[in-house]
Amino acid sequence: MISPKLLALALLSIFLMSFVPVLIYGVSANEATIGLTRLAVAGGSITLLMAIRKQFHRVSRRDLMWLIVLGLTFWVHWYLYFYSIKRAGPSLAAIAVCTFGIHLLFVNRVFFKESLHGRDVIAVFMAFAGVYIAIPFEANSQEQIVGFLVGVASGFLYACLPPVNRQIAHLSTNYRALGQFGFGFLGFVTLWPITGWSLSTQDWYGLLVLGVMCTLAAHTLWNKVSTEMPGQFTAVIYYLYIPLAMVLSVIFLDEVVTWQMTLGAGLIILANIMVVLFHQKRR
Repeated sequence: MISPKLLALALLSIFLMSFVPVLIYGVSANEATIGLTRLAVAGGSITLLMAIRKQFHRVSRRDLMWLIVLGLTFWVHWYLYFYSIKRAGPSLAAIAVCTFGIHLLFVNRVFFKESLHGRDVIAVFMAFAGVYIAIPFEANSQEQIVGFLVGVASGFLYACLPPVNRQIAHLSTNYRALGQFGFGFLGFVTLWPITGWSLSTQDWYGLLVLGVMCTLAAHTLWNKVSTEMPGQFTAVIYYLYIPLAMVLSVIFLDEVVTWQMTLGAGLIILANIMVVLFHQKRR
């Protein structure tokens, strides 16, 4: 029996996360500025928390290397996702990045020799069909199409994060989060020359909400529920991210959601859920 409190926290976490594409699209700050601000807030908060709890300890050279890989992969994933949001729009970017579950099949196949089964193949074809249907060819906007495809690439990098985390699973959640946010922050620091800080008050409010509510609070809640709830349940509930992001973009940005976007999103969600449930059953 799943605790109603945990279910409520899971839904709250996804709800907060679903504001990310809307806020990123709505602020005038560019990708580098957004990334630096979000990670400064999140990374600084985790560092302070770990210092108060005296959780710092020496890590091996191997663990340090994997933490660096984790952070730099996260950095590129975030940059591409922000780029996708700015060019393709919140809804299409959310659809594109949520292909990560299908990418994960191939990542696990390469790195962990996990087998692909008939249902996996069906799910892959469904996801590719969803991607093709969702691509806005009819809009005749090359920038939007490129942005969507960049979002799919971002989804691939997001799928690379769990295998990296498996290499350092013995480290605490906070330590891995610090590595992800800390080295991700250093990655964004390299983009300092293209940042822009002449922002309106509304933009700063948006960045503050992104850093505190959509990064620190949402990810902290998600870490808790994904640890304490059944894995297949959290994996399925995560895909509420897509319809929530689409609804919020319509409400706050007056974005037009086409039937192609809705059908494509539905196929991608269904394909990901099939993979999750099938592999959970096999385990």
